[in-house]
Amino acid sequence: METPGGAREVARIAWPLAVGMFSFTLMGVVDTLLMGHVSTTAQAGVAVATMVVITFIAFYRGVASGAQALVAAAHGARDPLRIRAAGTAAVLFALVLGVLATATIRLVAAPTLGWVVGDPDVAAAGRRYLEVRAFAVPMSMLSFGLLASIQGLGDTRTQMWVSLAGNVVNAVVGVLLVFGLGPFPRLEEAGAGWSTVAGAATMASLYALRFRSRIGKVLRPSREVITSVLTIGVPAGVQNLLGVSAFVVMNVALARAGQVELAASQVVFQIISLSFLPGAGIGEAGGVLLGRYLGAGQPEVAGRTLESARRIAIGVMSVFGLIFFFFGRPIASLFTEDPAVVERAAVLMYFAASFQVVDAVAMVHLAALRSAGDTRFTLLVTTISAWACQVPGTLVLGLYFGWGATGAWVGMTLQVFAEALITAPRVLRLGRGTLGRLDLLLGRAPA
Repeated sequence: METPGGAREVARIAWPLAVGMFSFTLMGVVDTLLMGHVSTTAQAGVAVATMVVITFIAFYRGVASGAQALVAAAHGARDPLRIRAAGTAAVLFALVLGVLATATIRLVAAPTLGWVVGDPDVAAAGRRYLEVRAFAVPMSMLSFGLLASIQGLGDTRTQMWVSLAGNVVNAVVGVLLVFGLGPFPRLEEAGAGWSTVAGAATMASLYALRFRSRIGKVLRPSREVITSVLTIGVPAGVQNLLGVSAFVVMNVALARAGQVELAASQVVFQIISLSFLPGAGIGEAGGVLLGRYLGAGQPEVAGRTLESARRIAIGVMSVFGLIFFFFGRPIASLFTEDPAVVERAAVLMYFAASFQVVDAVAMVHLAALRSAGDTRFTLLVTTISAWACQVPGTLVLGLYFGWGATGAWVGMTLQVFAEALITAPRVLRLGRGTLGRLDLLLGRAPA
């Protein structure tokens, strides 16, 4: 029997989330792998173009988290009309921002890609991919909006199955169009773009069907709900943009430090994604349940949920930390045959191992605060941690003092510790019932 807010309840919701997140991440990996069989230039171009798309989507994902927070709280308060209203707001923002993003990418970002990328061949390959991939952006945003509402109800298995279906479509269409198998033309970069469009369309359609069955038809937009979603979601969106921007600055700086430094850092990023995804899934699951119990007027259960999520995340990521510490070098050697890259990656793996447990705490805390509507504080945390720790570490230690990737990962380690330490006192208030924007989450002042 499950205890409300207990470890079993959190784990039940968390594991499908982790699988779904992994499947979504895999869609980008498939494009990169396919391009690797076309040419190194095509692979580099698609990688650069993908960062452009991620940057545009990052803001909306934050806005969608505002809708998810409202849905979770309304679910706890047993308010089905507010659930539908929040879902409607998420869909509305997805359609508007998606169309604007597609137009901006095709008319501005794609033509100016050469200004960002020094190599004209890489820029041309990226543009061929980006001009097609842009059509997937509204569908991806719509998927995130629909998913936010579905997950707010505690339904996390839908994401797992829909992401798997989208990946199958993306992979099959990609192989056919990239290489021109059978009657299909060989489109290479554009083929990878169209495969992503097909995968995104599949996912958006399946999410729409699930939204209709679980939540119902969309309603006429409510000004109060739209305002509440934006008040919570916009700071979260800006937070996402700052995080992505810091990552871009780090990679640009490491590219100047040398190919080995950049390649080693990328290898370690790929490796630690194995621990990040379950940690993020546990954090999101805890956040959904926490929002539900705050909406139900049970802050003590919300506090128990936070503690359960934190314990599970620490347990899972501590295992990864030990693996990274003792087996970092052999794991890195699976990703590259370059001995210089393996040597540098082995050093960086010690940094990755050192912050696994702390990262578990930080992810759970940040997800909990977002679900409570405290997104202005999480924005402040990201601003301090990313732009006062990670970016200076990369620029000062990595470039000025010549530490390369080591300097960047010192900065990243400081960032993770800063996030965990700054958020720790704040989350204590959740269990006491003294933190949580019930005025926004439920559309009324706290009782």
